[in-house]
Amino acid sequence: IPSDPEPVDAVDTYSQRSYVEAHGNIQTETKKEDEWQSADAVEELQQYLGGYGRYQVLIYFFLSLVYMRGGWHVWVPIYQSWTPSFHCSASPGLSLDESVPTSVDDDGVMVFAECEQYVNLSVSNATEPCHNGWTYLWNSSYTSIVSWMDLVCDHAYQAELTTTMYMVGTATGTIFLTPLADRFGSKIVMLVCLWVQAVLGTVLIWASNIIAFCILKFLIGMTNITIALTTYVLMTESFDANHREIPTIALQFFWALGIISMALLGYLVPAWQDLELVIALPINILSLSFIFIIPESLPWLLSKGKIKEAEEVINKFIRFNRLSPVPDLHNKLAKFELKNEAKDSNSNSSSDDEVKGDLENPSALSLFKTPKLRIISIIMFYLFLVNSLAYFGIMYSTPQLAGDRFVNLCLLGVVEIPAYILCLLANRVIGRRYSISIFLFICAVCNLAVLFIPEETADGTNLHHLKTALVIIGKFGITGSYSAIYLYATEVYPTVIRNQAVGASSFFENIGGIAAPNMVYVESSLANLPLGIFGGMTIVGCILVLLLPETHNQPMPQTIDEIEKRVENRQRSRLFPCFGN
Repeated sequence: IPSDPEPVDAVDTYSQRSYVEAHGNIQTETKKEDEWQSADAVEELQQYLGGYGRYQVLIYFFLSLVYMRGGWHVWVPIYQSWTPSFHCSASPGLSLDESVPTSVDDDGVMVFAECEQYVNLSVSNATEPCHNGWTYLWNSSYTSIVSWMDLVCDHAYQAELTTTMYMVGTATGTIFLTPLADRFGSKIVMLVCLWVQAVLGTVLIWASNIIAFCILKFLIGMTNITIALTTYVLMTESFDANHREIPTIALQFFWALGIISMALLGYLVPAWQDLELVIALPINILSLSFIFIIPESLPWLLSKGKIKEAEEVINKFIRFNRLSPVPDLHNKLAKFELKNEAKDSNSNSSSDDEVKGDLENPSALSLFKTPKLRIISIIMFYLFLVNSLAYFGIMYSTPQLAGDRFVNLCLLGVVEIPAYILCLLANRVIGRRYSISIFLFICAVCNLAVLFIPEETADGTNLHHLKTALVIIGKFGITGSYSAIYLYATEVYPTVIRNQAVGASSFFENIGGIAAPNMVYVESSLANLPLGIFGGMTIVGCILVLLLPETHNQPMPQTIDEIEKRVENRQRSRLFPCFGN
């Protein structure tokens, strides 16, 4: 970070001018002690600290790099576990024609058998499994774990098992690692996971058998999902409500960039071991500098009563953004300290004790302690499950693109960008709930429409392209919903359990990711049935999300109690009076 510049007058900055217009001078405000609400106070502080200030932009840039490299680990199996064309190798002393049976493929080309060879062609045409190894038919510079470990024929499932173990690792990470961020802070958990992942990626290239490889993939999955979730929370909590949606939604562009760049890396780095080092080391090593660059979340520090650390973070924002000191900052922070001391001293009994205990030691049960939070959690879990199931399910249901595998992956990244742009605009204009609901509705209508479109018209016109277009539009819809759901999750949950809540939601997201391919390939004769299931589930989701409170331009809640009071005091939704707007 450059040396600290001299502060300038606060009124010379747009963010502070808009702040003063909206709130007046902090020093001259006369709020009574009992009117001081922690969520509003944090929001006021964050507005004062610069909006899209230089320090916020710097934080955004580095966290976006971290988020982008997470996509590399998700998509690297496309190249790492790629199965090239292959056939049995010839027996010693015999030609290939004398050793391996031949057949004609669908294109009319003669090919050698992949998994069987002749026992003794001079005696009979009897065959047996290959025992002389395999010959792989691709450019010798390209490698994968399939060709390296001979994961073909009876062992072909093991190549897919590595990806499955990665997904299981991500689900496990949301349960055991992500909650640590609520206790120790998002920054430290993110950094430790980045460094551990760099070590795991380096060790992975030396894995000598599939068991060791799967274990390492499992651990990489645990760290990768934790890095992604803590990065997203840090990003969200670095901005005030008026400046939050653009950077957090725009963060998804770096996910798309991760997909596009993975295609480029796969093309430029043909050996899978080298590719693993490229995705595991550079940015992870760069993260050593984040110790000094990236601050801990200000809302989290204040919610935990870490007043000294919070003051250091505030002063860092002030120095780097060239702002004037926050008027009466010491007294403002002292009120947070008093509130946290009150939480410790006022341990009465029963339910109040349990909720206060959850604030200090949040767990999965904290998400179900109070009625409103319970409803929010159940609906959010369902929404994460549906978004993941439909997103990955539509991808697997779409007919595979012909052509180059590197170009195809690049295109998959490019098509997500329009959805992110529209999602960003919708979130700013109509809010979170309606944006998610509309995108889910688009997905549902397109998926259900495919069920009722015949293969061809009465005059013989093929409707395959129409079905494909509907599936692609459906994927556009679910991409928009997916990009908004994380922002909504970080805003609707209180700071004290935010990482825990997003992690628990992501667990259901990973269940959807694991289930999607199995649903699609259970029965090839029912190819359109999964789309019908996705359509029905997303219809339910687009209704349920309207039962939740709107978070657009609202300060993020700090405590569980604030969630209950906020929903109770808010005007009930006219459309769904059972919960609230």
